[in-house]
Amino acid sequence: MKTKLIVLTLVVAVTVVFLGFAQSSYAQQNTPLVNQNMQQQKSNVCREMIERRLKDNPAIKMKGFIKSLNLSEEQIAEINKTLLDFQKDTLELRNRMQINELEIKALLLEPETELAKIREKLKEIADLQVELKVKTIEKYLEIKSLLTPEQQAKLPLGIPSQIFALEKFSTGRMMNSFYW
Repeated sequence: MKTKLIVLTLVVAVTVVFLGFAQSSYAQQNTPLVNQNMQQQKSNVCREMIERRLKDNPAIKMKGFIKSLNLSEEQIAEINKTLLDFQKDTLELRNRMQINELEIKALLLEPETELAKIREKLKEIADLQVELKVKTIEKYLEIKSLLTPEQQAKLPLGIPSQIFALEKFSTGRMMNSFYW
């Protein structure tokens, strides 16, 4: 009886080990094919997403627009100087806006939130935004004056700040890497 139990235990153990090896070798054979298909699908999806984003990317559109102007080297140098001055001029304004936004957050964290103080900070931010937009229009007009009449004719109609794309270029990462 004891030997039958030992033999039965050994048979079960060998069967379990054999099935374990069979399963792992089967998984190893099929995994690369499955992973390869999944990686190709992920790669195609990522490629499509990147192509869509690049097609709609404002920086790429802006570079194409700038090339269409056929600017001279002197114009490019003057425009770059103007844009750098614009960044310097507006840096303090943008910093004050951010400080006011942080102060609003701090006011909201207080146990007794005072709406009057928040309203005052929001008015300050609005005033700074108006000042920033006016400076943007001033710089736009300054750059426009550097262009020939033919180049000016190619400028888009509408709000001049679109040239600077105020929210996208002048107050973020893109302006740092974007020059005419």
